[in-house]
Amino acid sequence: MIIFLLYHFLMFFLDLLLLWSIRRYPPTTLLRFLNLAEQGLLAVFLLGIVLGWGDFNLIIHGLAWHGGFFLLGSAFLIRRQTVNHQHQTVFPLVLFLCGVVYLGVAVDALLIEPTAIVIRRHTITTPKITKPMKIIFLTDLQMDQVGRYERTTLELVKQENADLILLGGDYLQARTKEHEDRLISELNTLLREMNLDAPYGVYAVQGNQENGTWFNWTRSFRGTNITPISRTVSFNAGEIRLTLLSMYGSFTAKTVADKNPENRFRIIVGHAPLFALAEQEAELLLAGHTHGGQVQIPGYGAIITMSEGLPNKWASGLTVLPEGSTLIVSNGTGLERGRAPRVRFFCRPDFYVIELVPTKSNETSVTAESE
Repeated sequence: MIIFLLYHFLMFFLDLLLLWSIRRYPPTTLLRFLNLAEQGLLAVFLLGIVLGWGDFNLIIHGLAWHGGFFLLGSAFLIRRQTVNHQHQTVFPLVLFLCGVVYLGVAVDALLIEPTAIVIRRHTITTPKITKPMKIIFLTDLQMDQVGRYERTTLELVKQENADLILLGGDYLQARTKEHEDRLISELNTLLREMNLDAPYGVYAVQGNQENGTWFNWTRSFRGTNITPISRTVSFNAGEIRLTLLSMYGSFTAKTVADKNPENRFRIIVGHAPLFALAEQEAELLLAGHTHGGQVQIPGYGAIITMSEGLPNKWASGLTVLPEGSTLIVSNGTGLERGRAPRVRFFCRPDFYVIELVPTKSNETSVTAESE
């Protein structure tokens, strides 16, 4: 907390120093305006990175709030200096609008989207079942504290009254063993209070955050209705065939064979989506790990997926694969923690509600909606 306050104090001092230089040396041409604004904004960015070196979450907050403050302050001062020069008032207005947009993006990415959870609903019709079945897929809670948002997320899951609940890994992100012990205790308490249950079971696969020398991730689920899975297993859950992958298995592009498919609707669940790079004999593949990139560019998609070899367009949402399987990759409900930037942009946290509906048609079809 002290480092956080000191960082912002130094950045605020830098803001005032740069704005003072603009006020002291009034520019006389539009080109000089632009030059000062560029130099000032560049100084904010460079010193923000230097002061927060190594802590990218701190850097992102510094660049967001102080960069926006500098743009708005520059627009105000430059407008005052050119009040009697009508032909030179366009640039301050443009600078002001840039500042407003800049801060708007910062507010959305840092304060709104990270907790603006979306429930994504898909309906799949298949001739391989005789009665409807509701499945929930929830992944990447990635908690470094257990608070109101985490409780609200689990309450939304519970309200769905699903027939089957599947948890996709990365439940906690601890800094130390002591931190992990506290988080496990808090998460376990929350899960006991929520009493998540489903007729065909609640299953949790292992994520890469649960992989380490001092982790015992299954402790989070003791005394609950949730069954943690560390190795690859296949079994029947109602009328469907369910395959749950080990953490390493989900990162491996290899066909996952099933010795007893029985021509059932098959679902494969893994933490990472890289197993989908191999052709799988299943109708539905579920994964997380990518966080949807956390930041997406419209028309391009995720910037970073942490999944080497995975096509960018597969990193978030629903994809019908060449062999006909449906891949769903959740954005997850949490964020990368620690020193990583806790930011989401065009990539809201989500979990999936999948309705399996019987049909007499020989074809499987998928429809989607979000809320």
